[in-house]
Amino acid sequence: MKRFTPAAVALTALLLGACASDGPEPPTPKQSEVYMDGLGGRGIVLRAGTSANAVYAEAIGMKAQGNCPGAVPKLRQVANIGVGYENAQTALGECLLQAAGNSELSADYLEGLTWLRRASEAGWPEAQFRLATIHALGPKALRNDDEAGYWFALYNTNTGKSRVGFVAPTGSQIAAVDAAIPAAAKKSGAERAAKWERKVWTPPVPTSTPGMTGRGTRRRGEGPGT
Repeated sequence: MKRFTPAAVALTALLLGACASDGPEPPTPKQSEVYMDGLGGRGIVLRAGTSANAVYAEAIGMKAQGNCPGAVPKLRQVANIGVGYENAQTALGECLLQAAGNSELSADYLEGLTWLRRASEAGWPEAQFRLATIHALGPKALRNDDEAGYWFALYNTNTGKSRVGFVAPTGSQIAAVDAAIPAAAKKSGAERAAKWERKVWTPPVPTSTPGMTGRGTRRRGEGPGT
């Protein structure tokens, strides 16, 4: 039986719900603590005075040039800020999935899914479509018609697609996901989506890190725009 790190076990259980009889056991409190405290040590914060927007812009430029390995450390720093940086969380998730390649349920893949989930629950449409794609067409261990229908419904009704800078999937990508989801799953997904409430991820607040400053950023412990 393949062994995972405590963080990976917690991630798998939280993502899949550990509902299958042959699936991983639910995480122990200790494993959950490892997961919440930064993905087994992968959480990174920016030093005080660093502009999150500048780091994000640099990382996105690297990602656009195909340099995800170089972009990931920078995107992690921005994604870990939490609320208001769902764009960085989505980009980080995409890069980590790309880095994982065909290594299903590797540490990189699981971390990528986690960031996509966080951005999706906060209402980011690009992340929602990526989750729908993964559950409809991705690794067999993660294929789930109900989840695919749910995230696809949320994406389709998401008014955030009208924002400036929205990156839409191609028509063929949308058609492929649509064709892969059974009608019953689309119906149940739409019913679930109608009850959706935004849920934002708040990172653990370190006691010794003052956080970030700079235009367009906020210190840890402050609300958006303060």
